Amino acid sequence: MLKSFIKLTDSLLRFGKMRDSITIGLLGGLIGTIFMDISNLLIFKAGKTEALYGHIAGGLFVAPFRTKRRKNFILGQMTHLGIGSIWGTLLTYLLKKTGKDHHLIKGLFISMLTLGSLIGGQKFGMLKKFGLTKTFYSAVWNHLVYGLVSAQAIVMIADPIIFASSKDAKESCQQIRRKASYPCSVRSSNELVQSKDDHFKSHQL
Repeated sequence: MLKSFIKLTDSLLRFGKMRDSITIGLLGGLIGTIFMDISNLLIFKAGKTEALYGHIAGGLFVAPFRTKRRKNFILGQMTHLGIGSIWGTLLTYLLKKTGKDHHLIKGLFISMLTLGSLIGGQKFGMLKKFGLTKTFYSAVWNHLVYGLVSAQAIVMIADPIIFASSKDAKESCQQIRRKASYPCSVRSSNELVQSKDDHFKSHQL
């Protein structure tokens, strides 16, 4: 899974760093959701969880017993990917607001929020409740994978300038102004020296 993540991010980096916050968030959240689903699928095949997230999200549209149908599962899976992408946008704005330092910890924070929204949906009857304790353990792990991968992906594909603090941005502007004014200052100095030389020569004559 780690090798797949590295290959994917390397491919994305070839296109250059991004500056649009929504695009970064949607793409980062989508990457996190994909790896979350890979983890979920592996655990499901090992018999350590009772459902895939396509089944769970499909419960938003049809009765739980119908989510195993192919068309309903696809609908649920698309919804799951969309929701994961939206959470990635929220994570991007969190990183913009607070900075990208300790971004993995902030990714874990989003993990807990997404897990809380899942449990809340079950409590309010919007989603089918898990019947086995091991499914809850699986859900915790999968959401941690989502938060960590999303945070890392966002930081890797985003231009660092969008995460700059106000102090850093101010210093960058000052540096740009210095560089812009430097040629003018050199020119003014040269003109002053030339003027003094001309004045000295005129007195000699």
